[in-house]
Amino acid sequence: MIYKMAIVEDEAAAAKELRTMMERYRTENAPMDEYRVSVFCDAYNFLVKREVYDIVFLDIQMEGMNGMQAAREIRKKDENVLIVFVTNMAQYALESYEVHAYDFILKPLTYGNFYMKFRRILKQLAHKSTDAVCTLSTRFEKRRVRVSDIVYIEISQHDLVFHMADESEIHITGTMNEWEKKLESHHFARCNACYLVNMRYITALYGEYLVAGGHELRISRSKKQSFLSEFAKYGGGSK
Repeated sequence: MIYKMAIVEDEAAAAKELRTMMERYRTENAPMDEYRVSVFCDAYNFLVKREVYDIVFLDIQMEGMNGMQAAREIRKKDENVLIVFVTNMAQYALESYEVHAYDFILKPLTYGNFYMKFRRILKQLAHKSTDAVCTLSTRFEKRRVRVSDIVYIEISQHDLVFHMADESEIHITGTMNEWEKKLESHHFARCNACYLVNMRYITALYGEYLVAGGHELRISRSKKQSFLSEFAKYGGGSK
């Protein structure tokens, strides 16, 4: 799997140590996984970046905006990202419930402690990835579906059509931009103004087309560069 992680830490040595432990874990336990790690020396630079991550490792005691303040800002925009505090200030444990922090890793870091925490974090991410659900409101009912069962979403006249893995279709009202934002952390990308595709289902890319779940979809010229870039990041390649 591919994991997007951010380290927000104003001590360069501490950030480097944490990143080294991540890489050691990957090498020894999950060599097929890929960690895309971004490091920020302060909370402000992290927040203005507006990227979507699977995990954010936050130091609490930083100059300017501290980690707890940054976590509150994160939660205003993202309810799903796992927030992990890396700190020597255990007294913040109770306050962390306010921002739904997933865990604490206490400094000074030791690999044994990091290993146990990080393994638990990755298991939680894998569980979220496979079991995430969303609610689709049709004209007659509300249906809860697994995100992983959505092959692609299509704009059709005034509706959004969800094409599902079981070949059923669910028609709802809404906007593509709204769903693109909701699903951006679940490996969906726009290949065309009319299509939002779950990259897990892509089995072929050729010329101006892709195949996802047996459906041939056109890649528009205006979206081609950004889509291929997102697909390359996903790590699927043309298979």
